[in-house]
Amino acid sequence: MITALLTVSLCLAAEPVRLAPGTQEVVRVQSLTKVGVGDPNIADVTVSKGELIITARSKGRTTLTMWTAKGIETRVVVVDDGKTTELGKLVKTLVNPSLRVEEFSGRTVIDGMLDSPGELKRLRALVGDDANVTILARLDPRVLPAVAQNITAALHREGLKDAHAACLGQTLVLEGSVADERELHKAQMIADSYAGDLLRR
Repeated sequence: MITALLTVSLCLAAEPVRLAPGTQEVVRVQSLTKVGVGDPNIADVTVSKGELIITARSKGRTTLTMWTAKGIETRVVVVDDGKTTELGKLVKTLVNPSLRVEEFSGRTVIDGMLDSPGELKRLRALVGDDANVTILARLDPRVLPAVAQNITAALHREGLKDAHAACLGQTLVLEGSVADERELHKAQMIADSYAGDLLRR
């Protein structure tokens, strides 16, 4: 019983099979009795002499399930044109290595926790206006009080003693009063340099 559980666990942890649309990969499986694929529109599978021939159809990810004499084995099949993989490398190198970049239904999704507003700015600059990329990554809420304190300290250093930043849920709020439009503009510039579009005025 324990051996069987270990075998299934190791198979589930196997690296995904990654292909570009229109390409094929051969996977050798011993004692194969049955095979199934979650979404044949993403990848199709044919069996030939103990080998699985996986054909990538369209971008996305699906699950390949194989029944063998040892039990059930599962592999994830990722069909990617390379853009998601390259973007993933850039995100992890230039923004935050803990972020996840994955392909879902033809769209690239970036998810995870960001450690600073600067990381969020870098991520948005990296993605630009690419409509095929969705950013679900969010700022760690534990960071917001420190950002608010930094903004408030900067405002006071610049002589804006009656202005301050505060946390309202997961949003930073600029509060208080200023003498005129020039000081208001100055306060906004200071706050933007720390928090950008995290700030509600």
